[in-house]
Amino acid sequence: MVQDPYKVLGLSPGASPEEIKKAYRQKSKEYHPDLHPDDPVAAKKMAEVNEAYDMLMNPEKYARRQQTGAQGNAGYHS
Repeated sequence: MVQDPYKVLGLSPGASPEEIKKAYRQKSKEYHPDLHPDDPVAAKKMAEVNEAYDMLMNPEKYARRQQTGAQGNAGYHS
């Protein structure tokens, strides 16, 4: 999971939805697999960009994941 979606998209915290969309489009053009078909790094970066965008545009989805993950790991001891 992406740790800091703002950093991935090159934004400061509190960016507006319009700023998030603009940054997403720019990063998509930079890393899109169609533009870099033989570059596995670009594919990995594109996946990070997609996840960062989704995290910022759908925060409730990731809040549930974090709660579920925290509860699921509560009994784990190494």
